[in-house]
Amino acid sequence: MLSIAVLLAVIALIAAFPLWMLWPARPTPEMRALLGGRKFAHRGLFDNKTGIPENSLAAFGAAKDKGYGIELDIHLTKDGEVLVFHDDTLARICGDARKVEALTLSELKALSLLSTDQKIPTLGELFTLVDGGVPLLIEFKTGLPGSADVGPLCEAACRLLDAYGGAYLIESFDANVLSWFRRNRPEVMRGQLALGFKTYERALGKEGAASIPRFRRLMLSWLLYNYTSRPHFISYRFEDAGPALRI
Repeated sequence: MLSIAVLLAVIALIAAFPLWMLWPARPTPEMRALLGGRKFAHRGLFDNKTGIPENSLAAFGAAKDKGYGIELDIHLTKDGEVLVFHDDTLARICGDARKVEALTLSELKALSLLSTDQKIPTLGELFTLVDGGVPLLIEFKTGLPGSADVGPLCEAACRLLDAYGGAYLIESFDANVLSWFRRNRPEVMRGQLALGFKTYERALGKEGAASIPRFRRLMLSWLLYNYTSRPHFISYRFEDAGPALRI
């Protein structure tokens, strides 16, 4: 028979395992200074109703002028360029039903943001505009979390980021992006975006939510991919979190 001590040790290990799965990385003081107390303009300081579209150079310039950090979203184009854009499709902002990843940079540059004179910027154009003036919070968009090869986007973005002199940190709903940075750029602060299990259906629709396996959605909602990505911070949809994170 197992001794009481051995039994208690086994119980302690079983109880500690979920904590090990969830445990985040410890940010350095430099990382804390980058994020703590800083206001970030989400998709730039935009007003879609007055001709300053979200994720546009005009919105980013306005945020920089106010001294705000800039949150932005990036996709990879069909020809491997890194583009600043939020949605998976162009329908809402450009009136085009196609997906960003299905078009080349030149095709995307032919479109306008919300019928203004603003075009979809590249990550390089954003870097030229900001020039290290304020920190950047870069969200990597990969479609449905865990369903795409994140390597091409991460590698293309890092070719630009490695040459950029300004401060930045990254975040994504896709834990694979964070895992890539943990392996390849461990010095970069990384954040896990997350939402409650039931919110996936409201956010993506029944068909979109169903295209992410239930097990993966549970793992994402419970932050159980942290064991591979070890985020430095977690941004959880606050409506889904009460006294404790729950589904």
